[in-house]
Amino acid sequence: MAYGITAAAARLTRLVKRTGAGQDRARLALVLRIENVETLRLGLGPALLEQMLDLLARRLVAELRLLPQSRAPGSPEILGLFAIGRRQAVPGLLARLQTICRAGVELPELRICPVLNGVIVSDESGTRPPDALYAQGRAALQGCSPLSVAGQLRFVELGAEDGGTDSAPFALERVALLFQPQICCDTGQVLALRAVPRLRIDDRDGRDLEEVEPRLDDESLGRIAAHVLRLALSAFKGWDRMGARVPLLSLPLSDRMLADPVLADSILWELDRQDLSPDRLEIEICEPVGGRGGRMPVSASLQSLAAAGCAIALGDFGTGSAGLADLRRFGIGRVRIGRDFIAGCDRRADQQRMILAILALAEHLRLKTLADGVATPEENAFLAQIGFDAVQGPAVLPPLEPGAVDDFLLEHGHSLPAPFDLRRRV
Repeated sequence: MAYGITAAAARLTRLVKRTGAGQDRARLALVLRIENVETLRLGLGPALLEQMLDLLARRLVAELRLLPQSRAPGSPEILGLFAIGRRQAVPGLLARLQTICRAGVELPELRICPVLNGVIVSDESGTRPPDALYAQGRAALQGCSPLSVAGQLRFVELGAEDGGTDSAPFALERVALLFQPQICCDTGQVLALRAVPRLRIDDRDGRDLEEVEPRLDDESLGRIAAHVLRLALSAFKGWDRMGARVPLLSLPLSDRMLADPVLADSILWELDRQDLSPDRLEIEICEPVGGRGGRMPVSASLQSLAAAGCAIALGDFGTGSAGLADLRRFGIGRVRIGRDFIAGCDRRADQQRMILAILALAEHLRLKTLADGVATPEENAFLAQIGFDAVQGPAVLPPLEPGAVDDFLLEHGHSLPAPFDLRRRV
């Protein structure tokens, strides 16, 4: 690291060794995470972001006597051991850490206040390796709200019964799956059901997987993705069996999931096991494609799925950096226009002009369109009239549990008028 942190860390290393040689063998570790790192990276750029993190780490070293672990470029985490290991020192450390987190970081002509969540982990035995403490801290961070502007700080103790790095941060029993109906603007029929994975942490309702994903390691995320795939396709096949056939299941997958080289084969194998045609599964991706998982592995997975017949959709269309070449390369057939463009579209002329331009581009490219985040009946009525293929959102239908989807599909099918037969009678 820059700014003299290496020299300070060397001095603290010697102090930690002397502390561990005495009677007090307890060890304290810090896991500090910047929750809005992607927003900061876009606003500041990678260089200023790294400078901000180095300045923050330098202050932690100077004021908390932290021995920081080497940090990979771009990582939103600062990890380290405290020179002092007494559990009685934790209240003071938490208080000073809170002051540092709220003070922000002074850059040249700029003051940045990142959203910081932190955990201090105590090992009273002093025998656990630092990686075990960091793993426990990361697991505890999963209970902190990523949306709290002021950030959150916690203290946890690593007991003898804890599994260290061998314990999984998430049990699959905590994974729940909701389904968001997408309604056709022309016929009122259900065009698709979008899977919405949620994870139960501290609260009963849980949080969307996309909110918690940055805190998950690759192994846990892979297990969750495979579990969600099985749940979603099993439910989808069940609706076929009960006669409430839905044309399409839309499954959102992040770049990190798609970067897994075995994911595409797992999807195709599960489709075959459920006796479902690949063209009934839509993989939804978001811009920029490959931004977090790597361009090459993500592209390979998408091209493999598209070649097998799966549909590909692009979420948050118009807000990222995907070019027209990406639309062709991945065979994207549908785009989702998000809340940024939908909000207030029934009364705001600027939103209406933007939406009409996007619809015109989609029509020229022969892309189907979905309006997402429809929040009011007025927005729903306007969007249904100007040319969208389908809508979804709170004003249309909220995400439903699988049992509620059963009832909805049966009731909705009976509530629709009989299709009008336009064929000529001889």
